[in-house]
Amino acid sequence: MTSTIITVATMKGGSGKSTVASCLAVYWHLRGRRPTLIDADPQRSIMRLVARERALGGVAVVEDATEDASKTARRLAAASGLVIIDTPGFRSKTTLDCLAAADFLLVPVKPSPFDVDRMLDTLGILTSRADGPQPLFRCLLTQTTRDSVIARHIRAELAEAGLPVLQNEMTNRVAYPEASLWGATPSLISWKGPAAREIAAIADELDMALGVQQAAA
Repeated sequence: MTSTIITVATMKGGSGKSTVASCLAVYWHLRGRRPTLIDADPQRSIMRLVARERALGGVAVVEDATEDASKTARRLAAASGLVIIDTPGFRSKTTLDCLAAADFLLVPVKPSPFDVDRMLDTLGILTSRADGPQPLFRCLLTQTTRDSVIARHIRAELAEAGLPVLQNEMTNRVAYPEASLWGATPSLISWKGPAAREIAAIADELDMALGVQQAAA
C-alpha cells in the first residue's frame, strides 16, 4: 500500500473509532506493513493504549490533536506509506482537515436507529470535498450481535440509502476490552481467536476495496 491515508471518522462518540483504528493498525503491523497510527482525538484513547504493557505491539503512534494533524498525516504517508487517523468524534477543523486528507474514509456505525440517523445527518460533512471528488468510503457495523434482527435491519437501511457497507462486522466481543487492559488488540492476544479472525476479515475486505493485492498467507 503506497502513500495511503485511512481516516476513521464519525460525528458521534461511542461508535468504536479508536478500537477499529488500533485493531487495523496492529493487524497490518503484524503482517509487515508498518503503518503509522495518528491519535488526533483529544480524548487520547490510542495514547492510553500505547502507555500500557503491550503498547499496541510496537505500532508507530503519533499524537497530534492539533489543526496540523492532516499535515502530519500527509508527511508521514509520503515517508512511510500507510497512515491511519483516529479522529475526534465531533465536528472540528481537525476532523474536517483529516477527512479532506483521506484516500479512504472508514465510518464506524453502531447498529441503532439513533446512530444511523446521526450518521446520515452528517454524511455530507464526512464525504464532501471542496477540492476534488468524493473520497472512497465504506461504513462498518460495530458492536453488533451477529445476525441479530437490529443488525440486519440497520444493514438493509444503509443499503437502501445507497451507502457502501462492509460485509464483515466488528461484533460485540469481550475480547476487545480485555485486550485493551494490556494495551493490546485481539490479534496480539490470540491470533487464531474469533475476534482476531474478524479483524483480519475486515482488513482484507478494506484491502480489496483499495485494490491491494493480498500477500500469500
